[in-house]
Amino acid sequence: MNDKRITTSSIDRAFAKELQPVYVVSRHGYSRRFLSRGAAISNLAHYMVTKIFRRAGLDTNEPDEPVFSNGVLVNRMGQHTQQYLFAHNRCKRRIRRILERKREVQKWLAKWDSMHDRYVKEQAELQASKPEGLR
Repeated sequence: MNDKRITTSSIDRAFAKELQPVYVVSRHGYSRRFLSRGAAISNLAHYMVTKIFRRAGLDTNEPDEPVFSNGVLVNRMGQHTQQYLFAHNRCKRRIRRILERKREVQKWLAKWDSMHDRYVKEQAELQASKPEGLR
């Protein structure tokens, strides 16, 4: 975006849409491409919540459980904890809200620019048609 009034924020760096129908999510050392917006938002929330849980020393998953697979004892990763799922859903809602607010600001700026351009054009026309005695 070439508009100098809008600064690049962390949501812009973390969640970007390329020219192709691909969303690129990069945050906390992870970077992936997604075809759908929902999957991109969900994974961005996953990266963010996982990082916070690690910093806080909280578990994101239940303990591994031993399971026999093809006659071999393996450890299957436990399900996500309820606390993680709540945090993940909150994070997705907040990301969507931030993106919605950003869209509203861009719409308002487009309206402002068109109104401002009209005003400048009308003012220039008025100045050009100003009588000689008033200059």
